[in-house]
Amino acid sequence: MGRPKMYDREGITDRAMNLFWERGYHATSTRDLTEAMGVNPYSLYAEFGSKQGLYSAAVERYESTVMVGHFGGLEAEDASLEEIRDVLDFFGESGDRKGSYRGCLLCNASTELAPTLETSRESTARYVEYLITVFTNALRNAANQDRLVEAAPIDELAAFFATVLMGQFVMMRAQVDRAVVRSAANQVVVRLNEVVLSPDSRPPQRA
Repeated sequence: MGRPKMYDREGITDRAMNLFWERGYHATSTRDLTEAMGVNPYSLYAEFGSKQGLYSAAVERYESTVMVGHFGGLEAEDASLEEIRDVLDFFGESGDRKGSYRGCLLCNASTELAPTLETSRESTARYVEYLITVFTNALRNAANQDRLVEAAPIDELAAFFATVLMGQFVMMRAQVDRAVVRSAANQVVVRLNEVVLSPDSRPPQRA
């Protein structure tokens, strides 16, 4: 019988996730990882197969924890304009928060690894599709509630919001002037407001 594990997989994956998020893939060595995770190299390779395997596990952990924490509200069946504005406001102000320089792990990977690492290309494409899907969900709900103008381009707006967010993450990682990030976020809200019906102009509630 093999020796029992002396570590929690989720716990050590969280530590690796935060280290990759902080430093990036290439700047994080196996030694850095084993020290941060509190395991020896044998345990790392036995559990994840390779550094790339560990990175893939860290990305999956990020998707199921950090992403859901930020965007889970947009997934709700009753998500609407309030949830969209909450997300846009949160990330518009993120440049003022401690640790904002880390940006987004998946967005960081898209600029560092996506052109060369297949798993990173896949996670980036999955991330963009996820953002578009959850924004579309909230926008369609708003349209069904007669809160948007009839001609609101929902699919295009969802793609626009996702694109701007990805750009904001890159700027935060690059530590661009915070005012630039806030200005971009403000313009997204302006665009959203252009397709939102005022309460006085909404049609009567359906019976």
